Amino acid sequence: MTNIHIERVAPTELVKVIQLFSEQVYPVHPEEAHLHFAGHEQGQADTFLAWNAESLAGYLTIRWQSNYPQFRQQNIPLIHHLGVFPQFQRQGIASQLMDAAEQLISTRATQAGITVGLFDEYGPAQRLYAKRGYIPDGRGACQGQHPLKQGEAVTVDHDLILWLAKDL
Repeated sequence: MTNIHIERVAPTELVKVIQLFSEQVYPVHPEEAHLHFAGHEQGQADTFLAWNAESLAGYLTIRWQSNYPQFRQQNIPLIHHLGVFPQFQRQGIASQLMDAAEQLISTRATQAGITVGLFDEYGPAQRLYAKRGYIPDGRGACQGQHPLKQGEAVTVDHDLILWLAKDL
């Protein structure tokens, strides 16, 4: 296993980290980096970074108040974005990021929420979340926040998701 260091992004580091995300996470659409960190300065979100020496290996963002009404009503923070770069996958980095996030969330809430996509690209995430004890919220598959009904036609894309929660 690679020697990984997990750190929480401090508000004083946001400008530097936004630049890093513009280059490494969102190189095609660097403006997305600014959106990713919206609310950090106001305490509405936190991000953890995973480092392998000087290289960014992965990241995870917590949104303290989810836009999903069922989570917002129950005060369930959302693990909004978890990513590990391909060359660092299968080394336990996602689990280390999840450990850090769940520990921080447990200081403010009794549950954590997350979403997972429903096509093949999300297979490893589906397994990880199930092993960590995340269970569906009972509303079934959703297109974003919209629960799907029997016979409804949808596009299989990144918005086709399940909302999951875990007691901490």
